[in-house]
Amino acid sequence: MKTVSRFTAIAAVLLASSSAFAADWSSNSVTYTYAPHQSEPGVSDKVAKNIMTFTHVSGDKLGSNLFNIDLLKSDSADQANGNGGGAQEWYGFFQRNFSLNALTGNKTGYGFAKDLNLTARVDAGAKNTTFAPAPRKLQLGMSASMPVSAGFWDIGVAAYKETNHNGDPYATTRSVSFDVAPALNSAWSIPVASYGTFGGFATIVGAKGKDGFGNQTAMETLIRATFMFPVMGPKSGLSAGVGVEYWKNKFGCDSSISNSGFNGNKCKATTPLVLVSYAL
Repeated sequence: MKTVSRFTAIAAVLLASSSAFAADWSSNSVTYTYAPHQSEPGVSDKVAKNIMTFTHVSGDKLGSNLFNIDLLKSDSADQANGNGGGAQEWYGFFQRNFSLNALTGNKTGYGFAKDLNLTARVDAGAKNTTFAPAPRKLQLGMSASMPVSAGFWDIGVAAYKETNHNGDPYATTRSVSFDVAPALNSAWSIPVASYGTFGGFATIVGAKGKDGFGNQTAMETLIRATFMFPVMGPKSGLSAGVGVEYWKNKFGCDSSISNSGFNGNKCKATTPLVLVSYAL
């Protein structure tokens, strides 16, 4: 608990301090995504999801802010509690980056990286299924800004701490506090001439101890890559595109074994994506 308290205190200081500086620039967007073949631990069939996303990005003299929230609606394969149709879910995060270039006045970069950033990220979500997950996550770490000619590409490492809720009647623990685990993160958005933008993210979270059933978790890998094309010209703000998402050991559920009724193939999936986005 002391480790969690220290993480919480440090994150609170970093995140609160971001409000002390007026944004020099900002951008907002809304995106609709259709994912026809996602998986859910405990659900035997593939799940189709409609996802609405709001994203805010801004920057100031010391770094940048990223806020993202998803509203997700599953098809009938992923039932809401009480057989109330497809489940509904929200999931969001806020990330604050502090630029070492800005903090130190360095103008030459750091070897292979054009900048290094101190990062703090908090995630939260909830879903109206019998399982009733309510993830709360904290990440503290550092990222490197890679020297791409346009757009951005960041690679980072962080200490990851998660708590969650397990409402399954067979769970041994309802309130789950996972072990601190290492996390590797990458995010990118790179224009490709005038054709469009190659974007996405990748996250790898190490094994984080036992879940609510007493099973050991496995290393989790989530990768999403998209290519977005401008619609009605580059200044319209409207874009559409396609992508792919790969998720292995979802939520730490081990895809190589069957445990607590969770067959491994329910813990991994590769799904195509169809997206439409509008820059506000």
